[in-house]
Amino acid sequence: MSFLAPLYALGLLAVAAPIWFHLIRRRPKGQVPFSSLMFLTASPPPPAQKRRLDQLLLLLLRIAALVLLGFAFMRPFLRTESTADAGGAGQRVLILIDTSASLRRGDLWVKAVAQAEEALAQTRPADRIGVWAFDQTVRPVLGFDESEHLDAGQQSAVARERLSRLKPTWGGTELGPALIEAVGAILNPGSAGGRKAGKVVLVSDLPQGAKLTGLNAFEWPADVELELRTVTDGGGNVGLDLLPDSEKGELRVRVVNDAQSRQERFLLGWAGQPAPHEVYLPPGESRVRNVPKPLPSANVTALRITGDDHEFDNSLYIATPPREEMTVFFVGPDMADDPAGLRYFLDRAWNDTPHRTVRVQGLRPDETLAADAVRPSPLVVVHGDVSEESTRGLQQYLRDGGTVLSVLTQPGSVKTLAQLADGSLDVAEAKADRYAMLQQIAFDHPLFAPLAGPQFGDFTKVHFWKHRRLTESQLAGGRVLARFDDGDAAVWEKVVGKGRLVILASGWHPADSQLARSSKFVPLMTALLELRGGRPATNTNYRVGDRVPVSTGSTAVRKPDGSIVPLTPNATTFDGADQPGVYAFETGTGSRPFAVNLDPAESLTAPLPVETLEQFGCRITKRADVERREQFERQQRDVELERNQSIWRGLILAAVLVLIFETALAGWRGRLASREGVTT
Repeated sequence: MSFLAPLYALGLLAVAAPIWFHLIRRRPKGQVPFSSLMFLTASPPPPAQKRRLDQLLLLLLRIAALVLLGFAFMRPFLRTESTADAGGAGQRVLILIDTSASLRRGDLWVKAVAQAEEALAQTRPADRIGVWAFDQTVRPVLGFDESEHLDAGQQSAVARERLSRLKPTWGGTELGPALIEAVGAILNPGSAGGRKAGKVVLVSDLPQGAKLTGLNAFEWPADVELELRTVTDGGGNVGLDLLPDSEKGELRVRVVNDAQSRQERFLLGWAGQPAPHEVYLPPGESRVRNVPKPLPSANVTALRITGDDHEFDNSLYIATPPREEMTVFFVGPDMADDPAGLRYFLDRAWNDTPHRTVRVQGLRPDETLAADAVRPSPLVVVHGDVSEESTRGLQQYLRDGGTVLSVLTQPGSVKTLAQLADGSLDVAEAKADRYAMLQQIAFDHPLFAPLAGPQFGDFTKVHFWKHRRLTESQLAGGRVLARFDDGDAAVWEKVVGKGRLVILASGWHPADSQLARSSKFVPLMTALLELRGGRPATNTNYRVGDRVPVSTGSTAVRKPDGSIVPLTPNATTFDGADQPGVYAFETGTGSRPFAVNLDPAESLTAPLPVETLEQFGCRITKRADVERREQFERQQRDVELERNQSIWRGLILAAVLVLIFETALAGWRGRLASREGVTT
């Protein structure tokens, strides 16, 4: 039983009054007449306090009347589970809990789970509960479709049990997409048969590094509220971010110190190596440091910073892949030492790097190019026609995923190119009164993508003195990647099997163009090396959650914890980079390592201002407002219940009946005592 006015319970103290009066009101029980006192004035004796109660039935009736009146003024009502929620319709409540890497700090995860359980406890029986976890992706823990088939007690129990199994991951904080998906789930009618109002309860540390992608173009619905349950640790954080290597080959690292940090001096060095570098970094600032790379023999893979309160982001992992040796085949009549030929410039197109060595192997047109010999090569350059056996080898090479570059330097029949392109081709010399330039360049293609920037994409200084012409009908089935300014195709590509056939309608040697002596030649030749599908990726630094291109011949991936993940024969990417550390592709010839690091934004742990979310239109409700509103709704339901039940009327009626009975009983006893000559 509940009461609308419980303070009226103080009125029950009036019960003490009849008890007191029954104790102090004592009269003589009888009178004995004396004739000698007949001329004196009668004076009753004063009441005397006594220790024993009499007239107990009357006392109990009087107490009962006071108690009934007191309870009536307290306005009692009965609250049951079926009626407690009668005053308001249920809504969908989605608890969105952050499991990103920043929740690994201190006891933040314990606080986050406690906040989620508190939010569950504050839901109403008619509410439908959903629980989602998010980091870089959103994962339903308890969906609305499942909770629709559970009663109130069951859905809370299931939600708590599944919350207890959650753990923070190493992913980033994609807050914007998570909120958008959560709102969509609330507004989706589903099996409920209609749209309902709802609330998203966001449990997160709400860091400044959280990505709000998509919120600027999202219109937050008016019937969905956002309740923030933020967990904090009150401390700062320092993190590392890997930058491109310096010109000296040193490792460039950005060190970021949080504005709330209490530390300003740190030690930065390779794990297991002596003499770390001291870094002075005031709170709220960042510095870029050049760190000498360790010797390959040192077998060091992690750069660490010490002096920070939180260690989850204090390591930066580095992978140094084995040096790759490539062989590019050039099939043509040109000599390597002839500065007027194509081969001369091709030999000088690729400089050796710490990760790659390129060697050009020349073959004369009448020499045989075996398919087995050319299979590992990333690129074959063909100048003119080759033997039938070499043509068959090139066809097999293309079907296996290789790249063939055919350079047209003479008009006439091109038998080998026609066989590779699977069509008839007839090359004619273009008539030009002046030099030609490239236009309509497909910068979205991997061949020209490295030159897509405004500082690199200007080809107006590359002049072509001569070029060959192919008709549009001959180019059917392929894609023109660039044209000359007279409209003729300059670069054409056709996919053959798994490989690519690229045709260049002019040479790069001085007799045809200025291409070899321009700044565009080396990037184009390097891009050609990367066109072959399945080649090892030159990038060895990825972030948690990235899709890593699979190296050629890889059968499995070894993760930092030592576990082995098998790869399917046709796998092109590895999607299991779920923790920072050094991974390795396992191949028949050895392993090829690559590093996976945290998203640097996870190190930005300072709280995100709530106003930022409000600027994106989020309808944020403060917890105090929610509690006041729920209290008001509960009071309104109580008033309605009390009005419908009207228990106080029965109590008043019972009190009146008790008083009538008490009055009748007291009168009857008084008359009885009078007849017996006894005053009560």
